[in-house]
Amino acid sequence: MTLNRFSAKDESTISGPDFETLGLDIARHRFRRPLDAFALSIEVFVVLALIVNIVVTFSNTMLRFILGQDLPWAADVSTLLLSIITFLGAPAFMRRASGMAYMAVIDQMTGFPRDLLRSCGYLFVIALCVLSLSVFPAFFAAQVRQVLPVLQMSLGTVAIWLGIGLVLTIVYTLEKLWDVSGAALGAALAVTVSLGALVLLLRSGYYSGALELDPFLPILGFLILAFVAGTPIPFILASGGALYFVMTGDAPLVGIPSAYQYGISSFVLLAIPFFMVAGSLMDVTGMARKLIDMVQEWVGHWKGGLLIAEILATYVFSGVSGSKAADIATVGAVMKIPMRERNYPSTEFVAVLAASAAMSETIPPSVAMLILGSVTSLSVGALFVAGFLPAAILAIALIIGVVLRGRTREWPAGVPFNLRRAARSIPPALPALGVPVIVIGGLLGGVASPTESSSFAVVYGFAAAFIFYRSVGLASCWRALREAALVAGMVLLMVAMANLMVQAIVVDGLGATMVSLFSKAVNPTIFLFVSVAALIVIGFVLEGFPAILISAPILLPLAVKLGVDPLQFGILIIMATGIGVMMPPIGIGFYIACTVGEAPINATMRSSMYYNAFLLMGVVVVILFPQITTWLPSLFGMH
Repeated sequence: MTLNRFSAKDESTISGPDFETLGLDIARHRFRRPLDAFALSIEVFVVLALIVNIVVTFSNTMLRFILGQDLPWAADVSTLLLSIITFLGAPAFMRRASGMAYMAVIDQMTGFPRDLLRSCGYLFVIALCVLSLSVFPAFFAAQVRQVLPVLQMSLGTVAIWLGIGLVLTIVYTLEKLWDVSGAALGAALAVTVSLGALVLLLRSGYYSGALELDPFLPILGFLILAFVAGTPIPFILASGGALYFVMTGDAPLVGIPSAYQYGISSFVLLAIPFFMVAGSLMDVTGMARKLIDMVQEWVGHWKGGLLIAEILATYVFSGVSGSKAADIATVGAVMKIPMRERNYPSTEFVAVLAASAAMSETIPPSVAMLILGSVTSLSVGALFVAGFLPAAILAIALIIGVVLRGRTREWPAGVPFNLRRAARSIPPALPALGVPVIVIGGLLGGVASPTESSSFAVVYGFAAAFIFYRSVGLASCWRALREAALVAGMVLLMVAMANLMVQAIVVDGLGATMVSLFSKAVNPTIFLFVSVAALIVIGFVLEGFPAILISAPILLPLAVKLGVDPLQFGILIIMATGIGVMMPPIGIGFYIACTVGEAPINATMRSSMYYNAFLLMGVVVVILFPQITTWLPSLFGMH
């Protein structure tokens, strides 16, 4: 019996569990229809905020370039709009997806254990949001008394979106909890309450002085549980900081929402949604396919040439997309068909795809570089320029790996090379190549900052789609903007919430302890090798962005004190965490690549480890020869 056939008359003929289940389904249906409409209105609002932000930033840059003056209120407007994109976009993303969570353990489960673990992950999110909302009024009252510098509007207009976002997160998470069994939910509530009681017990111990254990030791146990339970990574990071301050009382809890808000105060973070829009445009308008087709025409005829084309396509496209997920999805989707036609093993295709994506974070424009620049003193422009040669080293290492492996494999050669056909593939790809040229050219020419260059990239992307490719319609524009806005919101929320964990680490003195310990006992080269190894492990456990957010503020000052060039170390952080994310058997990116390439996970692992070995060789070269990283920035006066 379907929902639309159900009527009040049927109640007399239905009884017991069947009727209760059907009634629950009806209640879900009635609840979700208005919620769907409400969620769509939130997404539209976030997309509008992104569009206005692009227009304001682009107009401000053009005005300064032409007339030599800025829009005085542009920074204030961008601050307001970035808050909307972050705190409304992230809940919208979480409703549509798992919310950047580690789901490998949950995906292996069924029935009650799966529902129990999922419920725990959801309840952890709700608990953190409730804690944050409990102190939000005091934070909001303080913000209302302050004003934006130019517009003179109350900062409450910026802070209010954080409170709304927390409420939305609770609503959307409760919606997800509706799908789990009552027994599992009850057990999860018992687990959550027990953990809350344990936190209060620890708080009593720290307040009375009876406990001298470093607070991060018990916190680590909770974070592991939250990680396994599929709690979104931003909430895991924030939970670590929140638990520290709840247990120790080293700072007032009103600092929790304050940390979220000021975690996204860096202007450079505005480039994240802009670059993601540019990358989405490359995908939905077919521009990315033109780039990949060009690369295939020039090298696809070699033995193993399609795998080499895959590496080069990722190198080229990652300089346009700025996002590792976009690289995997776009290059994988385009290359999958010719790989099947030429009978390449799917395991080999996916292994090279994953290794290439690990390389891609080092190629500008890179979201990882933007995040690193936002939490350290490193210049994002210098990072962009510094990444080219190290990324080229990794690409060369992978190509060598393909060539050597091809000697013992029966890989087919592609379509015979035709110079005329290859030459014809260049003009359709040239407009798409304009994006990295604009970004890097603007930086090197001193015309624009990374954020302003990213707004140029978006406007250029739309112009190229309309004029050269003529492939943009309202539906494709909406898809590109919505995807970029929601994913950017989740990434920005990760930055915001990681700020709370970083503050807890600073207050705890963990970073200072590490600096004191290592600076007396470690050779700089040994430190680099140990750090890269640790960052790879952190990368495949935490994912790349949170690994950068947590490790960079601690390790970078230590590297500088040991005499390591900070720019070299920054690039090594990005390389190591990128490799970690794509490394089996834990790396999240590896599983994404297997999904996109439709390859069996276990069979792909051996091939993946082979290519990862060549990536590590490339990293060793970058460690031993720092000039690879510093030469280009020094050449252009950026280092």
